[in-house]
Amino acid sequence: MKYRISDTDIIDLQKVDFIEVDGRSINFHINSNVHQSVYNNDLESTYVFNNIVSHFDVVDLRFQSKEKKVTINSRKEKGFEMFWNLYDKRVDKIKAKKSWMNLTLNEMGDAIKAVKTYVESTPDKQYRRMPATWINNKSWKNDIKLNNKKTNRYVKPQYIQDER
Repeated sequence: MKYRISDTDIIDLQKVDFIEVDGRSINFHINSNVHQSVYNNDLESTYVFNNIVSHFDVVDLRFQSKEKKVTINSRKEKGFEMFWNLYDKRVDKIKAKKSWMNLTLNEMGDAIKAVKTYVESTPDKQYRRMPATWINNKSWKNDIKLNNKKTNRYVKPQYIQDER
């Protein structure tokens, strides 16, 4: 479909690859050809450009960020990887990940904060819950008893007795 973009110019916007504003002119790039439409001033060219962008499915590259947008699922997957590395009992990852993805972001944050304490309270992995069970039961809300006994690491040195 062709559109009138000025008093003298008609362009088929479906064939346009991209559009750029250059001061008083708008450049339409069509199949490696450039069609330039010149206006009276910068304000008029900007106004026409904004009309084109707002009425059609045109992407304004000036405002398109180059950074990849972070989705909630990607944040949840990163959170799961953090949890999985901290939990240190690598059993049934698929069930654990499925349970993890059902949590909210706030619950994930609480779980990641509490998992370190839980791992310290159960140093022997065989007595640790399965990761999926720990997530499903929301065990980070439970009170965790740590064995805070400090062991005496001081070893009395043995002195060498020199018999001279």
